[in-house]
Amino acid sequence: MKYLGCAYYPEYWGVDRVETDAKLMKAAGINIVRIGEFAWTPMEKEEGIFDLGWLHQSVEILGKYGIEVMMCTPSATPPAWLTANYPDVLLVRGDGSRTIHGSRRHYCSTSDNFRRHCRRIAEKLSLEMSRHRNVVAWQIDNELGPEAGWCHCQNCQARFRAWLKARYGTVDELNRRWKTAFWSVVFTDWSQVTLEDGRIEMYSSQKLDSRRFWSDMMIDFGIEQAEILRKNHPSAIVTTNGMGPIFSPMDYYKLYEKLDVACDDLYFDISTMDADAMAMNVFRQVKPNKKFWLTETGSGALDHNKPPHKDQFRAWAWSSFAHGADAHMVFRWRTCLSGHEQELQGIIEHSGKPRHRYEAVKKCFLEFASLREKLSSLPLPVAPVAIIQDYETLWAYEASRIGRDVDYFGLVTRIHKEFYRRNILVDLIPVGRDLKKYKLVVLPSTMLVSPELAAGLKDFVKSGGTVLAVGQIGMRDFNDNYVTSAPENLQDIFGIRIEGGMYLKDFCGTDRTLFFGNISQQIEVGINGALDGTEVSGTAKVWIGDLSLDGAEALLSFSEDTFKGQAAITENKTGKGRAIYSTAVRMSDDLETKLIDHAISVSGVKCGPETKLHVEVIRRGNAIFAINHNPESTEVVLGVKGKALIGGYKDGKAVLPAYGVCVVEV
Repeated sequence: MKYLGCAYYPEYWGVDRVETDAKLMKAAGINIVRIGEFAWTPMEKEEGIFDLGWLHQSVEILGKYGIEVMMCTPSATPPAWLTANYPDVLLVRGDGSRTIHGSRRHYCSTSDNFRRHCRRIAEKLSLEMSRHRNVVAWQIDNELGPEAGWCHCQNCQARFRAWLKARYGTVDELNRRWKTAFWSVVFTDWSQVTLEDGRIEMYSSQKLDSRRFWSDMMIDFGIEQAEILRKNHPSAIVTTNGMGPIFSPMDYYKLYEKLDVACDDLYFDISTMDADAMAMNVFRQVKPNKKFWLTETGSGALDHNKPPHKDQFRAWAWSSFAHGADAHMVFRWRTCLSGHEQELQGIIEHSGKPRHRYEAVKKCFLEFASLREKLSSLPLPVAPVAIIQDYETLWAYEASRIGRDVDYFGLVTRIHKEFYRRNILVDLIPVGRDLKKYKLVVLPSTMLVSPELAAGLKDFVKSGGTVLAVGQIGMRDFNDNYVTSAPENLQDIFGIRIEGGMYLKDFCGTDRTLFFGNISQQIEVGINGALDGTEVSGTAKVWIGDLSLDGAEALLSFSEDTFKGQAAITENKTGKGRAIYSTAVRMSDDLETKLIDHAISVSGVKCGPETKLHVEVIRRGNAIFAINHNPESTEVVLGVKGKALIGGYKDGKAVLPAYGVCVVEV
């Protein structure tokens, strides 16, 4: 791991404290700190009156102790003088009310005044701080996105209309693509078109384009700062800190395409460990073939209650490295005395004393430092399976009045967990990536399928790959309207036609009611048939499709209810490969497991070592990482000759205590 670090706030604690902190940091193996993302007021107390002396001093002291700096632009927290003198910088909510000062990220990203001031502070900072040799990287803003909501001001509305004009050309074309004839929503002038404002009844096409627009505007806002930083400090890394596993408000693939490294703020106690692993599998592919950074993680818990086990931080850190991280940075150096996050646990206590968390971080970071030379040249881990994670589909579900039960994020997470528990590494990739290096590609209810995606899948299958698709595949166009020839662009690959479908929630029974009490019954529909020559059965949940076969073989069929006798799981062999389709968005757990087993078997993917759940085994080049995220000890049979760089390894078996780590060189 190249960088081991933390977020640091000398503007809060005072320059007099920096030397004491720097000594403690160096002793703990910290070699980088992140500074300045919330420090606009100390940098510029009044418009045009800068005070960067404290910042220069802090950076110089850190440099004296061999600590590098990731400098941040402070646009996440506009100062009070700015929001008071230029009220248009504050975002406007969907109901027309304007936010007030006193939080963070409460700005309008399209505001001309706000952008002007952001350019000015970025220019000043980059010219001054680039003089320090230990300033090696820049972070733009902090966790770009709608923390305080998306803006609906008149400037945003005008920019949205301009964005729509560029996309559709004319109002008539917009009406045609949005299919506004129903309810006589038809627009006759651009001035009538507005951003989504929270109304349920709005056309989903309008909501979907609103999401696309907001994402584009926030990316444009960030890249505007990036261009200034690159101009004034060309040798530095320029990036920003993202969130995950899947951050729905912004298309991170588009954002990080224009930045130098993908960064995730990942607090491991927010999600289950399989979802944390999924986040790292996402960010490893946000910028393919490049190591990613964790720019924020906890030394304790993000929550303010019980901290993690003393060895849990180490297990999390080694997991991030095994997945391909090149930086592990803790938020934050010291627990704060005040503010919204005053209880969030720092490496040292609010008293300023190093205690339990400091010792845990120190132990872990010094261990990494001792192995840096040996492990620094390891290649990234190689995944045989890809899950296509599509922002267009995610936004289409968010924009739809019906369909939230599909739970796109939950579906992706469940599918990923099936591979995680088998110790099969997965890449989560966007539409458009080369699929040749994979054996199995999974489409989780990918509603919107472009001709380009279909062509890539067709070539992949013809060359011997296996595609597994689940749920509502290719059922809508890119304006979130249903198509008449589903799965659009994929009928020949899968050999099926999806004529329609139904959600499995019953309001029609005698004791059921939609309006009076909203009493429904969840329905599960029986499925049976054979997979790999073995009779299997189970149930379908949430949604099922009304299929007709067009060349595919039915492996399993519905055994009851409206679609009784119709295909539920199909397989179509074409070229050297095959395409498997499960029409149920969700099935009973045992049947989902057997379907994944079938896809793994026919695709030739090899499972990793058999372990308890939440015991990871990941290979990077000639190193195998076995990591136990459980409070009980365990053993893992790796079955290879090698020597342990960390932990106990004998006779092909890794011995892992609670939250233990074993790194084997083979």
